[in-house]
Amino acid sequence: MSTTLASNTHAAAIVTTPASLVRAAAERIAFVAKALVNRWMTRQLCDFTDYELADIGLSRSDLKQALDGPVYADPSLRLAAIARGNSVNMRSVVVHRRVESAEFTPLVRGREE
Repeated sequence: MSTTLASNTHAAAIVTTPASLVRAAAERIAFVAKALVNRWMTRQLCDFTDYELADIGLSRSDLKQALDGPVYADPSLRLAAIARGNSVNMRSVVVHRRVESAEFTPLVRGREE
């Protein structure tokens, strides 16, 4: 009984191997296709003005840095990390400036009489 079970398990492994290879190849092709589409979309960001790029937390050098990778690499992942880092840096600068300001008073709206 155990010999039959072992041989059936081995046969099942052989049958699923080609299917798993095809699935892995399809996933890899989909990943590369998505990376190419994201690279094209990142190149579209090069048409933005410096002000528009700054508005989303990026600069031209950030775009260049993301696009310098290999063609199959997804630049959107790198841009997201760069923008997140820029956001953290900007947030700490704003908080630091607020604390330094002695004249800082929050705006409170009340009823006008």
